[in-house]
Amino acid sequence: MEILAGIFHHGVIVDDLEAAMVHFGTTMGCTWTPVRTFDPMPVWNAAGEQLDAKLRVVYSHQGPLRMELIESVPGSAYDAMRALGPSHLGVWVDSVADSAEAMLAEGWELVLGGAPADQGHGAIAYLSRSGSPVIELVARAITPVMEEWWAAKE
Repeated sequence: MEILAGIFHHGVIVDDLEAAMVHFGTTMGCTWTPVRTFDPMPVWNAAGEQLDAKLRVVYSHQGPLRMELIESVPGSAYDAMRALGPSHLGVWVDSVADSAEAMLAEGWELVLGGAPADQGHGAIAYLSRSGSPVIELVARAITPVMEEWWAAKE
């Protein structure tokens, strides 16, 4: 599966969102979208269990490769992501289900999905493989929602 052509963000899980915004804003020279809170955001793990993620998320206004900062409440579903490392690459795909299936066939493992596997993982799916960065597949269909968020100033 072609991944590089679809990369649109570098996501980092942080402990303190506001401190990370100051740090990355200063070091990367970026400004931020309004913070969005997802509490809870249902996700499904590889075993098909529904878990709750409790997140605060922000993106850089600057792109085309945007920074995404995610503050996750300890003990929530994103602990599985944090265990793999603090960062991931977000990749636009036409079909999360088809792309995830192709990656799974290549030896990738599902970490979390936005819906159960039998429902195509929803609009997002995180996959990992030894020696590779975590990849977040993101349905291209939600591009308008994301563009609206990226353009928002307050």
